[in-house]
Amino acid sequence: MSKQAAAPTLSVNVRELLKKPGAHKHVVQRGPLPDMHTPVAWVEPDVPVVVDVEIASVVEGLLVTGQVSAMAKLQCARCLRTVDEEIRVDVQELFALHPRDAEDDGYAVLPDDRLPLDVMARDAIVLAFPSAPLCRADCAGLCQRCGADLNVTDCGHRQDALDPRWADLTRLDLGPRPRGENGGSNS
Repeated sequence: MSKQAAAPTLSVNVRELLKKPGAHKHVVQRGPLPDMHTPVAWVEPDVPVVVDVEIASVVEGLLVTGQVSAMAKLQCARCLRTVDEEIRVDVQELFALHPRDAEDDGYAVLPDDRLPLDVMARDAIVLAFPSAPLCRADCAGLCQRCGADLNVTDCGHRQDALDPRWADLTRLDLGPRPRGENGGSNS
């Protein structure tokens, strides 16, 4: 079943652009899109996605250039706190004039001369989600022993305690070596 089986939430009539290379129009669409999530980032189903694009008729189809944005929720990879962050993505996609000519489902003009923007918007936002978001660059994370949020409290556990499996490495002398040792050059 095609992703376009249901009527698209974000779409625009492009009848006046079809078969008129060089014609263009500016479009701003706003609406919620479902299923925008990864394990650590998501857009709530009722939060609107904004598509602000220029649609240009070209010989190959319709070229859509502009920006897609939405307010996302990100779960910090260090402390697990959820923070809001606006995701803005520049887009440039070529839509086929007929669904049979489209390389991907959802990237073609529909039979009723409407251009569906849902799939493009969803793809752009989800691909822009960070794989390991942080609530802030210097997030201290969680205590490995008790799970306390180290941004909020000092639980008293030493965070720099050496893992006993690495203890033998502390006895290695990795000080500077004299030049020329082990076949190195003296230059």
